[in-house]
Amino acid sequence: MSSEDWARQRKDNHKEVERRRRGNINEGINELGRIVPNGSGEKAKGAILSRAVQYIHHLKENEARNIEKWTLEKLLMDQAMGDLQSQLDEVKRLWEEERIARQRLEVELAALKAVKGQSSGDASLSSINAVPTTQPAAEGGSDNKPSPKRVLDDVGSPPPGDDDDGSERAKRQRVD
Repeated sequence: MSSEDWARQRKDNHKEVERRRRGNINEGINELGRIVPNGSGEKAKGAILSRAVQYIHHLKENEARNIEKWTLEKLLMDQAMGDLQSQLDEVKRLWEEERIARQRLEVELAALKAVKGQSSGDASLSSINAVPTTQPAAEGGSDNKPSPKRVLDDVGSPPPGDDDDGSERAKRQRVD
């Protein structure tokens, strides 16, 4: 290959490279023209690029406003969630207090029923699932009247028959 042929081929290659570069630029500008909203309908490359720049600025401003808005909304949401959590904790606390008070009243009611049942001759406490509340005479109690402390202590105990053979109940009575 001669130096003239080599120079001509090099020039042709350069033209082809430039043609591809211009084609890529034109394709990019045409794509921008399709993407960017077109107010005037201009097809000129300069006008398309100018509209693209304006549109990008507009999008950035909107993004900044949206970020600010979302940040504020998130802060307000976090504050509302904190307030709701505090309210929930307070309601749970009140519910627990009410539950404890209800249990205490149920124990008192059971004790009163037991005392009333004993005094009227009704020795059955099965309706309140309590163990017998009288103390043996040898331990200082009478056989027919329960001690109020003993009634309150026994109401929370499991009913007779829940343990093996009642030996647990006998142990409790001996300890008391």
